[in-house]
Amino acid sequence: MKEQFKKFSSNIRLTSVQEQDAETKYKGVCKKLHDFYYDIQYNGTTKLLFGSYKTKTNVRPIVADQDVDVLFKVTTDTFEKFDNHKNNGQSALLQEVKLILNEKYTTTDKISAWGKVVLVEFSDRHHNIEVLPAYEKDNGTFLIPNSENGGFWETFDPRSQIKEFQNRNQISNGLVAELARMVKAWIKNTPSLKYKSFQVVNDTITFLKTDFITGANFDQYHLVVKNFLDFLKRNCGADIKNHAETAFNRTVKAIEFMDDNKPKEASEQWIRIFGDQFPKVNTNPKINGEKSRTFVTASAPWRK
Repeated sequence: MKEQFKKFSSNIRLTSVQEQDAETKYKGVCKKLHDFYYDIQYNGTTKLLFGSYKTKTNVRPIVADQDVDVLFKVTTDTFEKFDNHKNNGQSALLQEVKLILNEKYTTTDKISAWGKVVLVEFSDRHHNIEVLPAYEKDNGTFLIPNSENGGFWETFDPRSQIKEFQNRNQISNGLVAELARMVKAWIKNTPSLKYKSFQVVNDTITFLKTDFITGANFDQYHLVVKNFLDFLKRNCGADIKNHAETAFNRTVKAIEFMDDNKPKEASEQWIRIFGDQFPKVNTNPKINGEKSRTFVTASAPWRK
């Protein structure tokens, strides 16, 4: 399955055109806000990309609710104005951001504000932008608005999250991102599975601290997926457990077919997990005489 996993990895990554589309949209949103709140020329320093588009763990195909998360840094005067607001200044800030963006995105796009963010939904239904207005503190963390329960400010530290991901991804030779993308492909192929993107990344990081620590080759990816699902079903909540167990059982079947030199049947099991982005093998090789079987058992240190 080496070549199939290699192709699968390529199939689920965003294309350069899709990445450029996302970048154009979030830069346009942030520039509009910058031009309203700042007197200096926009150079990108008042925005901070975070989430799956920062870690490049987003996957194809693009779906309608696939949002780009970007933080916009408000000025001190703006923060103080809404901090001193008599009634839910956090909601008032979100509504102001919405009105500013309405000047640029008018008839074809929908803009809504609730909770902590303002969402710009584009008419093409690709790469909606979820912008989070935030005030940067001296220590590099942010205060972000939460308009619920009368309104309050929350502390948010995206930089530490990004740094943890980047460090572990480097140690694992890119496997954190690769595994996260494969897990997200599984999620997209399992509509009833509710598994948040940030939790996927957290779980892959935790898993790869004890198994496949320094990465894996494509010919090991079947074991990476199997061991991760084994880890997940032992550590996840009840809302995910049944899905994880079902997917794990399918990996066991797929690997049994691989050991029996039946790549066609193996690929069918992987497709049941990941969907049609995983390449199908149409025929099995013809074998003369008795075939040998090799079983590989990877370590599972979380069982200790």
